[in-house]
Amino acid sequence: MTAQLISAAAPVLAELGQLGDWLGSDDFRNDAGAAVRLYWAILSGLTAYSAIAIFLSSIDDAFIDLYYWIYRAQRLITRPFRKVPSLKKLHALPQKRFAVMVPAWQESDVIARMLVHTLKTMDYAQYDIFVGTYPNDPDTIAEVDRVARQYPQVIRASVGHAGPTSKADCLNWVIANITKVEEERGQKYDAILMQDSEDVIHPLSFKLVNAYLDRADMLQLPVLSMPRKWTALVACHYMDEFAEWHTKDLPVRASMTGQVPSAGVASAFSRRAIQLLCDERDNQPFNTDSLTEDYDIGQRLYEAGFKSEFVRYRARTAVAERKARLRPGMVTTYKRQLVCTREFFPDKAKFSIRQKSRWMLGISFMGWKQLGWVGPAAHRYFLYRDRKAIWTAPTGMLAYAIVFQWVMYAALVSLVPSTGGLPPLIDPNSWLWTIVQINFIFLVNRVLHRVIFTGAAHGVKYAILAPVRMVIANYIGFMACWRAGRRWAWHLMSGTRLTWDKTAHAYPSMEELQAAGAANAAKARRLGDILLSWGMVGDAELEAVVAEQRRQYRPLGLALLDNALVTEDELATAFSDLTGLPRIDLDPLKTEPALLKRIPQALAARLTAYPYGRENGSIHVAIAEPITEDQRAMLEKAAGKPVKLAFAPLSDVAFGIRFGWNRAELDTDLRADRVLTQMTMLAGEESANVWKHIRRQWTRAGDLLVRRGALSHDQLMAALDRIYTTGERLGDHLRANRIVRPVDIAALDAAQPKTPFGFVHVATRLGYLKDADLAEVAAKQPEILENA
Repeated sequence: MTAQLISAAAPVLAELGQLGDWLGSDDFRNDAGAAVRLYWAILSGLTAYSAIAIFLSSIDDAFIDLYYWIYRAQRLITRPFRKVPSLKKLHALPQKRFAVMVPAWQESDVIARMLVHTLKTMDYAQYDIFVGTYPNDPDTIAEVDRVARQYPQVIRASVGHAGPTSKADCLNWVIANITKVEEERGQKYDAILMQDSEDVIHPLSFKLVNAYLDRADMLQLPVLSMPRKWTALVACHYMDEFAEWHTKDLPVRASMTGQVPSAGVASAFSRRAIQLLCDERDNQPFNTDSLTEDYDIGQRLYEAGFKSEFVRYRARTAVAERKARLRPGMVTTYKRQLVCTREFFPDKAKFSIRQKSRWMLGISFMGWKQLGWVGPAAHRYFLYRDRKAIWTAPTGMLAYAIVFQWVMYAALVSLVPSTGGLPPLIDPNSWLWTIVQINFIFLVNRVLHRVIFTGAAHGVKYAILAPVRMVIANYIGFMACWRAGRRWAWHLMSGTRLTWDKTAHAYPSMEELQAAGAANAAKARRLGDILLSWGMVGDAELEAVVAEQRRQYRPLGLALLDNALVTEDELATAFSDLTGLPRIDLDPLKTEPALLKRIPQALAARLTAYPYGRENGSIHVAIAEPITEDQRAMLEKAAGKPVKLAFAPLSDVAFGIRFGWNRAELDTDLRADRVLTQMTMLAGEESANVWKHIRRQWTRAGDLLVRRGALSHDQLMAALDRIYTTGERLGDHLRANRIVRPVDIAALDAAQPKTPFGFVHVATRLGYLKDADLAEVAAKQPEILENA
């Protein structure tokens, strides 16, 4: 065998020997040297191209910078002669009627909070909000309908077919619904506004539109990012870019061309402008072939001769309340704020690339094809600026690659001098070197401007890392350009329609709204305030529950659950927002049995707390309601380690407390789960949903008795304190001490689900198992159907 291996390897070894000889020969050195010189020559050519391209682009940017500072100086000089309405006049003007459009596809996580926050904080009365929803998005429909039941100003505008389509298509259906409402009421809206489902709108925004709408048929208010953690490079690069765009670039564009592109949010259109667009496209005002319908509509209105205006206005706004130092009561803190719309932009690179690729696809690629190059020279110049990222984004990454290779080569030469000898990429005595030096000055100028505008809009803290985030922005821009180019090429080759490339959205918590200076956010520091602000309960419902609390105490969260006014998931999310602790989705059966030994079941039951993980020497514990510091100390003493808390829905925690330490009672259901999963009849997500459904049917015995009126909350707490020390079961204790009637205990036993829960039956009821599946299970594993 060994001889055969040697024989087989001999030719390979011979070839390797020949290769070694060649690598050591002059021929190889000559060939390798020629290849390196050729590569270096190509790199030198690319360096020349990059230097010239960056120089031309930088001249363009520097011109905008120079124009802005001249424009700014002119505005300061002419301010006394300009008609800028005072805050008093904004409040005094008669209010026009507005229809606000909010397209929504899979926005159930944010839409209710956005609507209610807008309705409660907007300092304006004459407006309705039309939310465009798709029939195959029931979660978003349910959230919008829930808010609409409490606030008549919210109107759900149904899209006539399944989604997602383009955002423009959704907006066209919203316009159709607005027209229908106008016909029903016999009164037209004076303007139509555009917002998104994640927008935090300044309370004076609509009054500002009301004041300026007589001056132009399209208004654009500034858009800024919500404040993020200052070290979050991806999220904060939006803060940098929008601060500069909406402070410098858009005012310059408006000054030079008289035209402002719509940003898709914080945009307002006169009713006659929308009507012209409807007439132009057979009642389809928004271009369904565009992914940036906002940009498209701004260009079309400009071509039709409508005036547009970019409105930057600072107003003295109430942002917080604090206790008065020298007298009883509260003092309102005021701050001069830019009237604008803020929102959370993506904080992960892949989502940012997806969002920016949609912008580039719609503005640069589709805009070039659909809008062409029209208008006066100034307008064409800004069309070029809109589209120049097609070549500047790849050029910027090429420049990074060249610099990296040059640095690596210089480091190699310093370590091994004999590897030198290649000519410089750019001759230091050439005109090209002069361009490189000028480019460096342009780079310093760009960094300074980015730092200035970021610092002015968001504070010095955010300006510190702005230069670093410019590199991140260039990388994201390049990847977005690459993705947009691929999608555009595939669209041209295949004819596939480009659809809504959705970006995941988030709405800020009360703490984040307060940090951003949003009006009235500081007041929402109680559970009821948060639930009201999110539209989870109405004012009348909350007042009724609070009145009932005064008659017979019950914690507000539990009282709302008793009356089915909020869900457990909503309550957990509200507690998370109230306290700043995280909100988790708890699967109690995934907790390691060894971890449960850290905390006694009796203590977990007393505090409604359930351990679910460990990390860095700490025990993670899920709670359903806030606990005191003393109770937290009890947990830490029992666990012997620090405890990190998170909120989870009550039934998840209660189910874990009941069965986490007694999993043998779930053996039948657990075995059914394993068998169905092994037979590939249930996916992991489906199995998790079945268990979640089972947990949602579980209610604590004490809560059932309180809801039945068998005992008060105070009686329940006293009983729980006693059984914590005696170790009795609650039902046995209540029966033995005649605290509740036997009929109530019997009702409790009847109301609480019994094990086994019938895992197969639940999976079938949820639609995960069909008749054919059950027949196969009956043939192969008949015993698991016994409890179905």
